[in-house]
Amino acid sequence: MSIINTVIFDVDGVLWAAQDAYNQCTLFVARKLAHEHGWPDAGLSLDDVRAFKRSGGFNSDWDMIWALVVLLQARAAGRIPPETSWFDLIAEKGERGIDWARGYAGPDAPDFDALQKYYDAHYWGADMYPHIYDEPPVIDYRPGFAHAEAPFTRPDFFARLRQAGVQKIGIITGRNRNEMRTTCAGLDFDGLLLKEAIFTDEDGHKPDPTLMERAIAALNADRAIMVGDSLDDLRLVLNYRQLPRHRQQAQALAVLIDHYRDPEHWRALGADAVLNNVNQLPDWLAANKVQRT
Repeated sequence: MSIINTVIFDVDGVLWAAQDAYNQCTLFVARKLAHEHGWPDAGLSLDDVRAFKRSGGFNSDWDMIWALVVLLQARAAGRIPPETSWFDLIAEKGERGIDWARGYAGPDAPDFDALQKYYDAHYWGADMYPHIYDEPPVIDYRPGFAHAEAPFTRPDFFARLRQAGVQKIGIITGRNRNEMRTTCAGLDFDGLLLKEAIFTDEDGHKPDPTLMERAIAALNADRAIMVGDSLDDLRLVLNYRQLPRHRQQAQALAVLIDHYRDPEHWRALGADAVLNNVNQLPDWLAANKVQRT
């Protein structure tokens, strides 16, 4: 079997425990705006936010909050019938994201950039926001949901990857470059991470396969795995495999981290492997004998 010495990681939900903090912030901001404007929230819950994220199309939490605000406005204006549940809307959305939500947008749709700043003021809080964006937040909210962030990886994780034969690491994330500061400061990549192989929200959105194409080129890989935890991460690899042959520099495998304990769900969708925790990855590589020294 050919050498696999290259790994590309998603960040939130894989290397970094932040997704639930983002989901909590999304729910809080959506409910807060609904209360302030008198919009019915139709019982919007954390399970609804998680279901939106899991079903694909909303890898960006900024897209997610914008879409929820638009849907709340649409309910208030009668563009969405009151009997339509959030799960009905999720089923209607399928794997689409913000483009689907634009179909419900009215003249009162929020300005995306302004809502992003408002959302980030709640997520990072007034104490952390200036360190992320080098400017004061638009509101003073403390302490911020980001205080719940923490590494998923054990301290020896990257050293164990190196022992398993991994030589290069890249990242494809929905975080922006400023938000990556906390991740890079909180993880010791053991010299494996290539800066030129970090692709953030500013570079494009998953599951656009050109992100995978660019990461593989930057890593000069001929066989690589993408480790993610969402449908968009999986679709990123599957879409890459659909590119013309001359654009597929490397064979790419998809390894999914399953937070929902439903491995058959991911295998049925096309995942090559499913793990319960990213810390299992070095042992998985060794057990499957895909690494050669």
